[in-house]
Amino acid sequence: MSDYIGILDIGSGFFKGAVFYIDEHIYDENSELAGEFITQIKKPSKGIERGNIVRTSAAKNALREVLKLLTDSSNSDFKELYALITHPKTKFTNVKVELDLKEQELSAPDEEGLVQVEEKHLQLLKDLVKNQATEAGYEIIHIIPRYFILDGEKNYEPVGLHAAKIEGYYHVIKLKKQVFLNIKNLFRALGYEPKRIMFPAFVASYDIFNEEDIKKRVLILDLGHTTTGFSYFTEGSPQISGALDIGLRDIAEAFALSYNIPLKTVQRLFEEVGYYKRPTFNSNESKDEVIEVELEDGEMVTLSKTEIGTVLREAISQILIDILNRLSEEGVDIINELDEIVLVGGGSNIPNIKDLIEEVLQGDLNCKIRIGKKRDLSFYGQEESTDELYLSGDFAPIRGAVNLIKQLKAKGLINVNGSSNPFALQPDKNEQNFEEADTMIISSFEEQTEGKKRNIFSRIVRFFKNLFSEE
Repeated sequence: MSDYIGILDIGSGFFKGAVFYIDEHIYDENSELAGEFITQIKKPSKGIERGNIVRTSAAKNALREVLKLLTDSSNSDFKELYALITHPKTKFTNVKVELDLKEQELSAPDEEGLVQVEEKHLQLLKDLVKNQATEAGYEIIHIIPRYFILDGEKNYEPVGLHAAKIEGYYHVIKLKKQVFLNIKNLFRALGYEPKRIMFPAFVASYDIFNEEDIKKRVLILDLGHTTTGFSYFTEGSPQISGALDIGLRDIAEAFALSYNIPLKTVQRLFEEVGYYKRPTFNSNESKDEVIEVELEDGEMVTLSKTEIGTVLREAISQILIDILNRLSEEGVDIINELDEIVLVGGGSNIPNIKDLIEEVLQGDLNCKIRIGKKRDLSFYGQEESTDELYLSGDFAPIRGAVNLIKQLKAKGLINVNGSSNPFALQPDKNEQNFEEADTMIISSFEEQTEGKKRNIFSRIVRFFKNLFSEE
């Protein structure tokens, strides 16, 4: 049966959505189900703050509008709905589990004591992973097999092979339980049941990775409005995943406060000017380009584009430092074990963001930078411009989610209860009341994150003060 599916990337700056038609009778050259994007929409969001629902009514109204636009513009009612969200309380764990296949009463061993690995054995491994990775206060949203060891031999696709013992190495991504419940409740209030909730930085890999990328060590960086998500991949699978509670809006707010400029004006400057450096030609006539903006009191002020670029450079540098430190703490030699950084999310649309990061890392890290555009448009050097919104790095997580769903449907794993699908949402018999959870998450958010937010904000403001004093 062919279906229309809806994908919603929930951000504090924008809701990004798409409707995709999957034809379950036609397979493409990659043995995936064929299909096509019917419509793509990007609209400002409300009531969402750093991955939390802080104003339920505003979030509900904004989401209702986006869902209606998706339904009307695609002229279809999607049968399935999937949600993507980045939250600072996203965490990961790497788990190792093993099975003695001879002791399992699933298949009889041959005379050599070997058993052919079947999907049901992987299901047992997955159950062991869930038991080991389950943590109070968190919901498992992804269980990703990294690789397997069959009697000492490494393998990535063990089904059909023979062994006496199988070890599975998995990457598990978890989302704070209250956030998980609140997102489900938000959709349910509008008459939808989200089939899965996913982590954007991880699922983007299903769009931007090709066969060559599997051989690399890649950091996917999801630059968002108030959060920055990341996943570090080795051998095509994630090894480290997480998120920071800082994004582009924090930078814009600090800039707006320091110059007494409206926030929307600063955001427009970032979108239109982006990262800019004064040309370094051997000419005395080379000067900074300037731009005039209107202050809150109606007066005009002249800013150099270099100033805007300097602010972006400092803030993006701090985000990179925080994430690279996370990788180092997990044992990654970032100098020798990072081949590439791929930028997705709204921040990947900032003009010259690729050049900015290349300059920040120049001389320290020997890795390439690219924008996470659609596979055939993603390459090094000058990026091809396109007016099609869904081809940008902003929509990479949505495109990746579609590719993941196509793969699971092609394998018959999406709608089969009790299958070996490690991604499906699992019902919680002790699921708490959703209205109560909404109240809990708002108070929890205000109490636990406000202090950290002030610290980050103060750090950026101090940078401006130092910058001005040096001048």
